[in-house]
Formats: sequence, C-alpha cells, structure tokens
Amino acid sequence: MENSSDFEVIEDARQSSDYAKYIQSIGWKVIQINKIYIFLKNIFGLKIAKIQRTKVEMPWKKIFEILKKEKVFSLRYEPTDGNKPVGFGYSSWPLIGTKTLRINLRPSETTIINSFKKDCRYTLRQGFKRNIQFSIDKFDEFYEIWKKEARRKRLWIPSNKEYIDLVNCFGEKVFCVTYKDIAGAVILMHKKTAFYYYSACLPEGKPLQLPYLIVWEAMKVAKKKGCNIWDFEGIYDERWPNIGWKGFSHFKKSFGGKEVPFPGSFQKWLWPW
Repeated sequence: MENSSDFEVIEDARQSSDYAKYIQSIGWKVIQINKIYIFLKNIFGLKIAKIQRTKVEMPWKKIFEILKKEKVFSLRYEPTDGNKPVGFGYSSWPLIGTKTLRINLRPSETTIINSFKKDCRYTLRQGFKRNIQFSIDKFDEFYEIWKKEARRKRLWIPSNKEYIDLVNCFGEKVFCVTYKDIAGAVILMHKKTAFYYYSACLPEGKPLQLPYLIVWEAMKVAKKKGCNIWDFEGIYDERWPNIGWKGFSHFKKSFGGKEVPFPGSFQKWLWPW
C-alpha cells in the first residue's frame, strides 16, 4: 500500500508555462492571474473560458472582473481539489478526466514491477522474452502510428501542427517511446510528474504485448529523467458513467497504483452580465 505522502497534490501540466505556450500557439488567448492560467477562445461567435487543475485559492472576484471585460459567455472550471464553487453547476460532460491513477516511481524498478497486478506482471514477463528494442523521441513516427489508429477507430486527434506545437513548447519536458511503426506513447513532464498524455497501438502490436511494454519502458525513462510520480491521465469515473472509458481503464488499473479523484467539472454561464 502506498503512503499518502507519495501522492501529495501535484501541480498539473495544464497549469504550467509550457502548456500555456502550447495552447496559445493553437489559437487560445492566455490570461495569467497570480499562478493561475485561464484559457479563452471564440467558438461559433461566443467566447468561452476554461480553468483546469488548479491547486491554489481562487481569486474569483478578480477572475470574474477580467472575464466580464473579455465578454466571456461561459466558464468551465475543473480543479484539482476543493468543493463545488458557489454559483457553479455540475457539467455532465467533463473536458478532462475526473479521476486518475498514479504510480510511485521512487522505488527500484523491481519493486515497481512487483507492485503491478498479477496479470500485468505475467504479460510483461512474456513480452520481455521477445527482447524488443524501443526508440526514444521519434515524434514523427509516433504521429503516423497515432493517425493510423485514429483512422481505424474513427477517433479525432489533433492536427500534425498542433501536435508538433505541443512537442516544441514542452521541449526537454516531453519524450516519446515507439516500437517501429506499430505502437508508441508521448509523455509530458512537469514538476517531477510524468503524464501519460498520448498513446496508440495498431492491432498487430497487441500479440506482442506492446501496450504494456511501452508503458513500462516509458516509466523507466521517466524515472531516469527524475520523475517521482507517474500519472495515467484519467480513468473511468462512476460519477460520470456516460464517459466510455471502461476499456482502457481496465488496462491502466492492471499497473496498480493509487486512484485519485478530482471534484469534477463545473460550469458557470456568465452572459448577460
């Protein structure tokens, strides 16, 4: 069992200057108040705003003054902790995960593997027998894998430009693990936490246990780069059962770790003032 001190409230990558640069590069306006980043964008003629994963006290009076000046129509707020803020309602469709899974990367690699569930350990052992060699930081290769997987599953993914903007804005705080043109993952790093941000695996990679092997390889790289916590970036939350995340959540939970719930997704209509 993990100690609670291993999973202190971490600072999310979405409240980093790197992420602010990225989201600005893809057309959002960025406003910083104290240590809080607020993102604004015009969609269908209406200006919306979002504030995500904050862990500091919110200066709401000042925030609302600025949003009024900006003529913002709607605000979405998704904090790290705390209670539902006054005047906000629950959103039935969160923008980001309302629960995540975190793994302590401080122990030895052997100890970390032994903390995984039995089926995960077995799958990894079978995969190790193949002695697969992974590539690091072949970002273009990952995008091609991701694009093929998205086309097969009819999923939306960011444009190549948006993806490259993310990589460039995070610089040394992002890395990528791939295996040929079959599977891979992109990991963001912020304040010694590694965020499992994007991943993809084509059907031919499943018999090779590549989804599990890629995660384990990425964990090892993150550990070598000084990360103490691995964040799986969202799992299924029974509070929002309409979000279909059960399948990949089962995969993530096989790595053990600690489930960390967030208060939820809140929305406030601001117009007319």
